[in-house]
Amino acid sequence: MIQPGDRVAVFAPAGAVARTVFMEGLRVLEAWGLEVHFSERLFERHRYFAGSDRARAEELKAYLRAEGFQILWAARGGFGSARLLPELKDLLAEQDSPTIFGFSDLTALMNYLVTRGFKAWHAPTVCFLSEMPAESRERLRKLLFGETPLELSGHPLSEGRVEGPLYGGNLATLSALLGTPYFPDLQGAILLLEDTGEALYRVDRFLTHLALSGAFEKLSGLVLGDLGHPPEAWRPILEELLPPGLPAAYGFPLGHIPNTLAFPLGGRVRLEVTRHRALLSQTHH
Repeated sequence: MIQPGDRVAVFAPAGAVARTVFMEGLRVLEAWGLEVHFSERLFERHRYFAGSDRARAEELKAYLRAEGFQILWAARGGFGSARLLPELKDLLAEQDSPTIFGFSDLTALMNYLVTRGFKAWHAPTVCFLSEMPAESRERLRKLLFGETPLELSGHPLSEGRVEGPLYGGNLATLSALLGTPYFPDLQGAILLLEDTGEALYRVDRFLTHLALSGAFEKLSGLVLGDLGHPPEAWRPILEELLPPGLPAAYGFPLGHIPNTLAFPLGGRVRLEVTRHRALLSQTHH
């Protein structure tokens, strides 16, 4: 959870950052009472990246090792986070390591880093904060500051009550990690999936890729945020791909949507799906 006065370092591991949009998001964090730090390196450009792979990796490693920051908040997603993974393979979290905040392309980094002991939240990037309505931002703030319960409601797909570590995030990014050493171990896990801007056949392709890899067979549960299409479009696809009896639910406010909330990755969560409702909450043991 965030506390007022926490020191935040903003890093850019992926796409090039637009200064105007970033500054709007920065003002949101400052209005929340956070002490935000960033360098001009944030606005470097190399092709469509926020600087070279080396520059982005060195920035992230320096912040992960720096003292005095409670939070590392990604400026934006886009593409490029996965290119940094080889530079992070020897990192291990320490007791005072900062918590990482981000989503979308950050799925590649965060799922790997939580296996190395780091803490991470699937939460909007700084630039995305500027796109959210004020009311949605306030709900997000209350959740992140611990003023409202850490539980999200969704709609049932397949009933069941399970617990396990939560992994996942952006469907396309996660699918692209299959077959690499950086794909998370999903044995007994609850998997979160969300996506945006993908044609339905591509959503089908990514889900099929996960199914063919055997990933769904390892899960204890599946939770879906927004996939960029109405449920009636992708539900038949999932019904053909998921193992029978796997507890699953959809419609959680997570993803590239104006009312998105947040949830910690890597920690144990509980998924309760009944005939009429679904609830995702964090366990405390």
